[in-house]
Amino acid sequence: MRGACGLPEVDFGELPQTAMEDNFARQLENTYQIGMKEIGNKYTTDSVAYDDYDTPFQAREFTEYEYMQERYIRFLGDKNGAGKVLSTGAKVEIGKPYWVKVEKVRWFVDKKNDIVLPKIILFAGVQFNQIRNYMGDFANTDIKKYMDNCFAKEIQTNKVDYLITDTDTSIRKTRLQNLNPDTTIASERRKMTYTEMIQNWIEAGESVLLRGPSGIGKTERIRKLYPNLIYLKLTNNMLPEKVVGSSNFQTGQNIPPNFAKQAILNCATEEEKKMVASNIQSLYDLADTIYERSKTSNEKIVILLDELLNVKPVVQSLVYTLVLNRIVETGSGLKLPENTVIVATGNPQKYSSVAEELAEPLEKRFDHILDMEPRVSEWIYEYAIPNQLHPSVIGYIVSKYMENQRREDIPSIGYFYEEPEVGERDKDRNGCRGRTNDPRGWTSISHTLCAFEKNLVEGKYVGKDVEHLLQMSVATKLRESWAREFLNYYNIPTLTIEQVVSKTYTQADLPRNTNERYACMVALLLADENQVGTCREFVQQYCDPEYRELYDLLWVGNDEMRMLKMSELQQLELQKRQIEGVGKSR
Repeated sequence: MRGACGLPEVDFGELPQTAMEDNFARQLENTYQIGMKEIGNKYTTDSVAYDDYDTPFQAREFTEYEYMQERYIRFLGDKNGAGKVLSTGAKVEIGKPYWVKVEKVRWFVDKKNDIVLPKIILFAGVQFNQIRNYMGDFANTDIKKYMDNCFAKEIQTNKVDYLITDTDTSIRKTRLQNLNPDTTIASERRKMTYTEMIQNWIEAGESVLLRGPSGIGKTERIRKLYPNLIYLKLTNNMLPEKVVGSSNFQTGQNIPPNFAKQAILNCATEEEKKMVASNIQSLYDLADTIYERSKTSNEKIVILLDELLNVKPVVQSLVYTLVLNRIVETGSGLKLPENTVIVATGNPQKYSSVAEELAEPLEKRFDHILDMEPRVSEWIYEYAIPNQLHPSVIGYIVSKYMENQRREDIPSIGYFYEEPEVGERDKDRNGCRGRTNDPRGWTSISHTLCAFEKNLVEGKYVGKDVEHLLQMSVATKLRESWAREFLNYYNIPTLTIEQVVSKTYTQADLPRNTNERYACMVALLLADENQVGTCREFVQQYCDPEYRELYDLLWVGNDEMRMLKMSELQQLELQKRQIEGVGKSR
């Protein structure tokens, strides 16, 4: 990428650079106090005051920590730094913890002079104090020793990220850059969602274990991707034959488990299905033939092993061969079709009192183990809007998500999901564990609101204090402070999609302030493809053009069909403007 000075720019090395704002720094500090993952990297500074010219360099190291796939260092304000201004604009206070994000260092590339120059000052404060004793011998100064022994080693990396290669063919491309036909600018490429990654692995025929807390949609994602999956719920009291099949010792016949029979018959012809229906033993005779035929199939047969981590090791051991070789251990073994993929789900011990440690031999049999965390954006785009959850639920989550600058890190999204230990700390007025929330809980709130409003409209609450009923209904699902805030949002006046599309609203119904405009815009996100055009015009006219841009973004989400629809609407809008422009010029 060429900067303002016309020089190419390159990312090389990483250093702590940007101080975190107070709110996020507190979240990092809370996680640090509980226990934060150390990466192992160290960064060194001089602990001697910048104006203490007679004291030699004294190294002070800072450990690198990982949090939500980003890395940070922590330092405490001291007398040497007191009053200094951070990148946030805040002044350093003695004894206060601060967090600095580790980021890539960007350089200007001056090819003519064969040098690179960093865009920002990388370090300061290390003294030239010994230069007086060495008569100008720079090689023996503290700052030179610091650069050689600390700085140069800590910034080193084997990876050079060219942001946008220019026309200079002397710039070498990595193997990945050579293989990838994507011409999209690297900075504009979005990270794949959990759902997209999972589907990518399954379509490659690779087994996957999804680990994470309850209620975040592990099983739901697989069901949505593969509606015809074969579901097998594992329990501690299940009979082994449900997994490995059984044998009739009197007749010598093998009896396959139902899931294996279903998987094989998915690839069988009608004639083969009739043979198996008349004699189950035919399944063993046909298995090899069906296996060879399945090699050319593009359709995946997904077997979902639910709650794998919530069963004892003895039950887990039943699926060893199934996960590794897709073979059911009944008799001489029953080979499942080649296009069969095993997917398992479970809760780590942190999130479930009945969870078991996954046996190492079984863990190694999975091609991928994905530790999932709640993601607000994926829930909004992939679940809430497509499944038409109550507009107030979607609106509340979207508003909080935007307030938190679209952060997906868990401590900053307590309104959407909270770690179990937080509920233990926040006891309610009766001393009971504070109610935490999760995506499944918000779905439950949506169902409650829909049922409540249906009964309300049908007159089932005549003579009853409906406001108190609603308060109690929400209070059973949310912590008291959240319940109050959510109900305040729920009561913001909004128009329905039907009112907007049919234009059965009056001037008095239109949004009057920022909160009402925002709530109205979000309430219209549930518009279908036939309604969205009218709804976005309403948002443009009665909310604000800025809200219209956000509306377009949220309505489209990650849906390719919706992207095409929105592109069509935007093109029609552009043509309309051009025609109007021609009319005015005449």
